[in-house]
Amino acid sequence: MTEPGVRRSDIWVCAGMLGGAGLVFLAESLIRLSAEGASILYVPIAQAVLDVLCALVIVAGSRTLRPGVLVIAVLGTLVHMVIVLGGGPIWTRVVSAVLAIAQVYAVVLLNTRPIRIHFGLDTYENPLDLES
Repeated sequence: MTEPGVRRSDIWVCAGMLGGAGLVFLAESLIRLSAEGASILYVPIAQAVLDVLCALVIVAGSRTLRPGVLVIAVLGTLVHMVIVLGGGPIWTRVVSAVLAIAQVYAVVLLNTRPIRIHFGLDTYENPLDLES
């Protein structure tokens, strides 16, 4: 059962953006590791785990963990922007640019009214009810 004013699709899109970004980053790092040989997998593994946990928090609607989700999403965006602005193969930079955009979009969705209602931060008031 959902609260009035909450679109479940917004919640699933936001959770999918964060969880998917972490998993795609891990897959891209594994492909780069097999192609080039030398790479560090600590950051992609940590980010994938944190992003999947954030997706679970979004679906659960935990009000106390929401600020942590925002911080992790912003830090993930910064990691991807460092990759975009650094050196490396062009396909890696393009993938990181797309993942940075996905994480920024997830942050924007986390601050929209339907998801804030889902987290219990806003109340539902139907703007079409003009009863005084």
